[in-house]
Amino acid sequence: MKNIVILGAGLGGLTAGAMLAKMGHKVTLLEQHKIVGGSATTFKRRGGFTVEVGLHEMDDPFEETKQEIFDFLDVYEHVEFVQPKELFKVKTSKGTFVMPEGIDAAKKALKAYFDDAKGIDAYFTLISEIAHDYVRLQTITWWQKLLFPFAFRILFKNRNRSLKEVLDILMDNEELKLVLCTNIQYYHDSTKDFSILYHALAQYGYYSGGGWYIKGGSQKLSDHLASVITAHGGEIIKKAFVDKIEHQAKKVTGVSYKKKGETHNLEADVVVSNASPMQTYEMAGVDYENSKTLGVSLYTLYLGFSQNIKTVYGTGAYSSFDFSQFDSLDAYENSLSQPIEKRTKVFVDYSQVDSGLTEDEKSLGAICGVDYIEDWQGLDDDAYKAKKEALTQALITDLEKDYPGISELVEYAELGTAKTVQRYLQTPVGTAYGFAPTASQFFRTPESSSDKLDNLYFVGAWVIGGGFTPAIMSGAMVAKAFKK
Repeated sequence: MKNIVILGAGLGGLTAGAMLAKMGHKVTLLEQHKIVGGSATTFKRRGGFTVEVGLHEMDDPFEETKQEIFDFLDVYEHVEFVQPKELFKVKTSKGTFVMPEGIDAAKKALKAYFDDAKGIDAYFTLISEIAHDYVRLQTITWWQKLLFPFAFRILFKNRNRSLKEVLDILMDNEELKLVLCTNIQYYHDSTKDFSILYHALAQYGYYSGGGWYIKGGSQKLSDHLASVITAHGGEIIKKAFVDKIEHQAKKVTGVSYKKKGETHNLEADVVVSNASPMQTYEMAGVDYENSKTLGVSLYTLYLGFSQNIKTVYGTGAYSSFDFSQFDSLDAYENSLSQPIEKRTKVFVDYSQVDSGLTEDEKSLGAICGVDYIEDWQGLDDDAYKAKKEALTQALITDLEKDYPGISELVEYAELGTAKTVQRYLQTPVGTAYGFAPTASQFFRTPESSSDKLDNLYFVGAWVIGGGFTPAIMSGAMVAKAFKK
């Protein structure tokens, strides 16, 4: 049995902690916030609104790898997943396209809308081959490593390619390219350096297994994982601020943290960090120079409606993306340097699923888009509040184009920015995604163990990538390293 201290209760830390505790190890989890979950949390506001912080859709929670983790932790017995009727809707400068669930249905719908069957088939063949090669990569043999360029030809060929580069090779129709890039903001900002491998893995997961929402909010999953830790003898200490990782030479020996002004010390055989490598090594007093680009952040306008907007506006899309101001990928790329309200965004209408976030007569929505910490720096409190209010009003006004009169139904509105993310998650530059999944950074073997300190491990967005699934996978990676 190992004495394991986990720093941070994001999904990576919670998954690792739950699995390790159930495996018989002594787990102590330290969390600086008053609730567990990181981005997988909810909060309550007046009017009966349970507000979702991070999750819009998780890719297939029943695929084989996640199912193994969730079965081990009894997730399906305590967490209910609900599925929208389509993957997303996107409005372009030329029209509106609805992407259905399922690869065959998606291909059929795309071919009916776009006159490019060859390009569409080539795209789906490519993302399927990449996804399946990544599955084979998990059990790679020594001889396959020696013959990697031949044994994993598709991965090797595309290892340094960007999403835009590949789409430009496969097709000419710019509107089609935009549709295939619709939910890029869930991973990154620019298509020019976004890894085609990361895009393929994520999108294939959504196309093949659908997008799903956790009924009642993502806090349900976080709270269940936390309950597994405590049910198996582990301890979760909230509002605990870690200030030092103790070690002798390269061997980790413990952690010190502050709670209510008092310093506490914990001995540890193993430390698992949900924080960034930069922050972790600073706590350990170990030199570390980061050379990697950090991921982007997101703004989210949380909206509580006095009525169920599905009953007002009818059945519609769960996720509606607005690309209406763009006629090409280049136009989209140029928008990233424009004011926030000029960038692409998504409106998530939780009334379209059985979300469990409000009473039936009300509903919740969210408008979300790419954000940068630079957008909010150099502002005093009054200027910051004024800019947030201006953006809030601009986004609601824009929403009126598709939902006439909806501003009259807004009972609650609250805007979170990159600064908000930085404050609550304590991430560098407020990134929601760890290291940026660029073509030059993504294709590497995920490394959860530190190469600077023995028995120090990492979980969360800094291991595989940002998002719920990669965080969960990273936690399982660490747990399996200590499997009895």
